Amino acid sequence: MTIGQPRVIVGVDGTEGSIEALRWAAHEAARRSWPLHVITCAELPVSVEAVLVGANVSGSSMDATVREFGAVNERAVQLARSFGLAIDVTGETVLGSAGYAVVSAAHDDDLVVVGATSHPGRLNDVLGSVATVVAHRAHGPVVVVHGADRRPAAIGRIVVGIDGSPCGDEALLWAVEEAMRSGAELELVHAWSYPYASGRTVTNDPRHEMRLDAMRALERAELRAKGLCDSLRVHSIVSEDSPANAIIEAGRNADLIVVGTRGRGGFASLMLGSVSRTVAQHATVPVVLLRRPE
Repeated sequence: MTIGQPRVIVGVDGTEGSIEALRWAAHEAARRSWPLHVITCAELPVSVEAVLVGANVSGSSMDATVREFGAVNERAVQLARSFGLAIDVTGETVLGSAGYAVVSAAHDDDLVVVGATSHPGRLNDVLGSVATVVAHRAHGPVVVVHGADRRPAAIGRIVVGIDGSPCGDEALLWAVEEAMRSGAELELVHAWSYPYASGRTVTNDPRHEMRLDAMRALERAELRAKGLCDSLRVHSIVSEDSPANAIIEAGRNADLIVVGTRGRGGFASLMLGSVSRTVAQHATVPVVLLRRPE
């Protein structure tokens, strides 16, 4: 349920990656004319929590931790205000698990922004625990900002994965709106590999027919994008590759990648689709993860 004005919500813990996420979030808030809300979580180490609970000591250590992270939040808010953007910036420090706190603070229409880490390995290692929890559990769109390098604030090129699914349609719609908002060009990427999931009976050369089906799906998406905004600059790529690899490759020189996820309610909501998971894991530019509305 949406309550009030939609916001851009960003999680900041003082690390370089989270500061880059803050910068990206602030400029996105300016593009949307939305408020920016900065959340910092004071999360006690498990060993400290065990001592506090077992010894039944006062909350002085907990208060000190909240003050420490509160200072981080105040600095982040001041930094966001120093960018000189016409946005309202607020901050909040909460005690608890960072990922769950960010998700709990966000309404369905809010845009949640988190930073990723750059360590190779499993999804949890690559994205970090906060980004992983947020990406899996948030109901609205999530942006995962990679790296700590200061990228250009403007968005000039958006890559969106197209697969003909409802999730892919949601990603296309979001990408078109973002392109209209930022004046960016849109690049639609549709990948296929043998065997290709086609609704038709293949009677001629299979690879040729599969490529034609992929091109038709891409053409339908391009027509839909143009129908939403006829002045939109749209380019299309059809690639004989895995969808994730094709999107990552196309996005290397882009400013933003948009993909739909196939997450659902219940236990399935704990998992991202394989394509969105791989793209979020290995892309080098900000990645928007979109769930189909319930």
